[in-house]
Amino acid sequence: MLAWFSLLCLGLTPAAAEPAPTRILAASSLTEVLTRSGEAFAEQTGQPVPLFTFGGSSRLSQQLMDGAQADVVATADPQWMDRLEREGLIVSAERWDWLENRLVVAIPTTTTTGLDDLSALRDEAWGRVSIAGPAVPAGRYAREALARDGVLEDVSDKLILTANVRSSLMLVAQREVDAGFVYRTDALAESRVRVAYTVPAAHHRQIRYPIALTVQGQGSESAQAFVAFLQSTQGRQIAEAAGFKSRVLPRDVAVSEPVAIPPAAVGPPLGLSLWVASVSLLLSIVPAIGLGWLMASRTFPGKALLSTVLLAPLILPPVVTGYLLLRCFSRTGWLGPFLESLGLQLVFTRWGAVIAAAVVGFPLLLILVRQAIESIDPRYPAIAQTLGLTPFQAFWRVTLPMALPGIAAGCVLAFARALGEFGATAMIAGDQPGQTRTLALAVYALVEQPGGEAPAATLVWVSLGVCFLALVVYERLVWRQRRRSGRSR
Repeated sequence: MLAWFSLLCLGLTPAAAEPAPTRILAASSLTEVLTRSGEAFAEQTGQPVPLFTFGGSSRLSQQLMDGAQADVVATADPQWMDRLEREGLIVSAERWDWLENRLVVAIPTTTTTGLDDLSALRDEAWGRVSIAGPAVPAGRYAREALARDGVLEDVSDKLILTANVRSSLMLVAQREVDAGFVYRTDALAESRVRVAYTVPAAHHRQIRYPIALTVQGQGSESAQAFVAFLQSTQGRQIAEAAGFKSRVLPRDVAVSEPVAIPPAAVGPPLGLSLWVASVSLLLSIVPAIGLGWLMASRTFPGKALLSTVLLAPLILPPVVTGYLLLRCFSRTGWLGPFLESLGLQLVFTRWGAVIAAAVVGFPLLLILVRQAIESIDPRYPAIAQTLGLTPFQAFWRVTLPMALPGIAAGCVLAFARALGEFGATAMIAGDQPGQTRTLALAVYALVEQPGGEAPAATLVWVSLGVCFLALVVYERLVWRQRRRSGRSR
């Protein structure tokens, strides 16, 4: 036994410690160039391929400020790198302006309509235009260009906000939008889109990608070697082959001052959240009562399968639920062509937010409605039927009134769940200020803005207050239901 244990320990002990790979946080538009650079670096030096985390510059910078481990950080906007420098998270002497890019308007390859300038976006042919959110560098550059050409207000109703530039690109590639603002390098990397218009560089701030060693990574020889590789001739060739212009120059501007964020406006997102949750509950209550009664009082083939399908959104990640809803109701989805023939548009509207809230909140409502009906002694409706009532009349006049507190408890819990819905709403409705930006989406948008933590905290406290109130009402209604069924303690 001891011999086997010794062999097992020897087998689990590494012969030699492997060098730790360099950890890099980078803007999503750098995916291709950094992936290729990492592979070339590993092949040339024999060191491990760096571990990359790609995303919006705002989100990754916030993660680094919250304690994420990284040796190198590369953003698509000097403003966020300035924030990291003020926070003391990067080494100022190891910060470089690495690359330059161009902003373009991309369209699906199947689109034959041309685009001569941004003013053409006013035409009806361009019904939806994807654009990154205002906290994302690509989104700010695009808004600057639209404002410079005097068309920002005219096309504001057409703009579909996305979490980052890659999300805008995917909407164009999937033909969910008619056009989208992306970087030139993103359009070159996606075969399903083509560049319809290149925005003049003078119409927005220069698009620069600063890169820096973090305080954590300044002692890493591997991180220093990788940054040196990016500045080498081979690294520059990889960047230029991807469509970037390589700079490899020290930064040429001073650290900017923090951006002032106005106090959070609680009214619009709270009002929209309450409206979405209320409408979704109204759409769900009748089906939930009908299905709850069916599941509680009847046995039929396929009952387990039906229950599984109805409760699936309770288990599935909300983003997966949102993706399935998008594939169902989007322009190219299963029901999209039919809805468009009727002149209906659900995706990227507040009705999309209602659908997301209803689907996610429905399982909770169904469970509690079913439990409330099952808690009623079946002898009561049976006696009512012996007195001449039909099964439906017995349910309506006996079972339903007795189960009402439990059903109301389910409504409160489903309402609260719909009020806090985020993932599915972000997928099918997007984050459109004044249209689909609920409390959860407003908090997320503010956290991604430099200096937005305080306004976000205001909305968080509002959310906590609404949640606490809903749970107090829920517990009271559950107590009343138990009392009616004779199980009060």
